[in-house]
Amino acid sequence: MSELELSIVIPALDEERTIAHCVGKALKAISTLKTSGEVVVADNGSADRTREVATAAGARVVAIEGRGYGKTLRGGFTTAKGRFLVMADADGSYDFEECVPYVEKLRAGFDLVVGNRFQGVISPGAMPFLHRYLGTPVLTVVMNLLFGTGLGDTNCGMRALRRDAFERMGLKADGMEFATEMLVKASLVGLKIAEVPCNLYKDLRDRPPHLRTWRDGWRHLRFMLLFSPLGTFFFPGTFCATLGGAGLLGLTVRDVLAPGTADWLASRHMLTALLFWLVGIGALGLGIVAQEADYQERYDARNRLIVFLHKTFSLEKGLILGTALILLGVALLAYLPISYYGRVLPLGPDALRLDGAVLAIASVLTGVQCVFVSFALGLFYHRVK
Repeated sequence: MSELELSIVIPALDEERTIAHCVGKALKAISTLKTSGEVVVADNGSADRTREVATAAGARVVAIEGRGYGKTLRGGFTTAKGRFLVMADADGSYDFEECVPYVEKLRAGFDLVVGNRFQGVISPGAMPFLHRYLGTPVLTVVMNLLFGTGLGDTNCGMRALRRDAFERMGLKADGMEFATEMLVKASLVGLKIAEVPCNLYKDLRDRPPHLRTWRDGWRHLRFMLLFSPLGTFFFPGTFCATLGGAGLLGLTVRDVLAPGTADWLASRHMLTALLFWLVGIGALGLGIVAQEADYQERYDARNRLIVFLHKTFSLEKGLILGTALILLGVALLAYLPISYYGRVLPLGPDALRLDGAVLAIASVLTGVQCVFVSFALGLFYHRVK
């Protein structure tokens, strides 16, 4: 298969009304760039004349089995012959002639180029109110917080990427979340990302779009949360564990050194602190396992926490630590009735006795968490070795 510089890939499903317009614009872009190129229409099972119209307009049509925006684009990218890949919708909402700056960015060394519709012109009626003022801004903020992409529009449908970048990302999503997966994995594997202004036009369809606002919005958000253990697990886990640990130690120290001080913090608050601690360590343990899963798939090979754990952690060390915490907690739980009924080294007032019981429970359950997380990590480490 001889390599071209550029392949413009257009995913299509029942687009006979607009596909010739899009193909014509794409061919003009190739001519403007004075490059070797092709237009690939990835047809996702159209029941109308999309394939015939696209072929007549000058495109190479590729039939994609199985429905889905992501599946269609993956199929188109895989069969494309270009070193550079450009994608946009087949409804006329993006002008393929305007892909020239995208290709120039790729030529300059960038791996992925994303359009920003808020820096371009959005034609009246081109973007629904909820998408413009709620959906896209919220998803963009979440993307930047979790992955540090620094983008202004994470939902723009016109993008360009290098073929080797597509291969490095290992994209798998079949649905609309494919667009989010591309940005998430580009960030995780360290691709060089650029953003250019992009105009959005009122689409030329005579039917409703395939996009479903709430369903597809949730799928985008869900994908980001799944691939960001830092935001999904570590931030809330660290907050809860810190709050709970401070409460457990602070109340215990208060009851030992200055009983009766700040009596508005009653001993029953130890139970609240225990709740926060257990929720926190549970989230952190799951977060470490999730982070290791990302590392194993090479989506986050630069993660310092996992690199550190690989150098210092072993299943045996985790089991020793977990067992020690369990034995410590069990010993303290056993000592409580002995000190109370046998008067052997009595623990002190009832408040301090409750503190001891709560700390013992925290130690046991933390140890149990440590043991199971160690086994889970051991499964991953076994895969590596």
